[in-house]
Amino acid sequence: MKVENDAVVEIEYTVTLDSGEVVEGKDQPARYSFIFGRGQIFPALEEQLRGLDVGDTTEVTLSPEEGFGQPRPELMREVPLSEFPPDLEIEVGHMYRTMDDKGNPMYFSIKEKKEDTAVLDFNHPLAGENLHFKVRIVNVRPATIEELAEVSSICIPGGGCSSCNGCG
Repeated sequence: MKVENDAVVEIEYTVTLDSGEVVEGKDQPARYSFIFGRGQIFPALEEQLRGLDVGDTTEVTLSPEEGFGQPRPELMREVPLSEFPPDLEIEVGHMYRTMDDKGNPMYFSIKEKKEDTAVLDFNHPLAGENLHFKVRIVNVRPATIEELAEVSSICIPGGGCSSCNGCG
């Protein structure tokens, strides 16, 4: 069976940056299963997988706009160090997790630490990067009715689900 809409597709993949740094699948290829055509992977990557069969391989490069986007200055915040827990060691370059006012996890890195403040970056760590995928199709099968129903009820912000009124 070829990769087509509503097929469960299992892939093995690695992702590298222009620098050659492997950011996914370093020691062994990562694995991911998804239902094709349901917005579960980057659309530009998904389109390049259409029509492939089990065992096929492909290499796809996504621009920042096709991946995690360009860094957005409005996602940078300077906050007083007094807002951090007193026992937290704040280190430039480290990733931290917090919760928004609805209880959803939010991740940020420390871009700069000043005497009384820290500059937080809420952009995705790979924003602004070209993503080079090496993909192998491991398995393709028709999705079950249950799998299609489940993916149709998942709300992906900015994703095109039809089961909710404005994810949030």
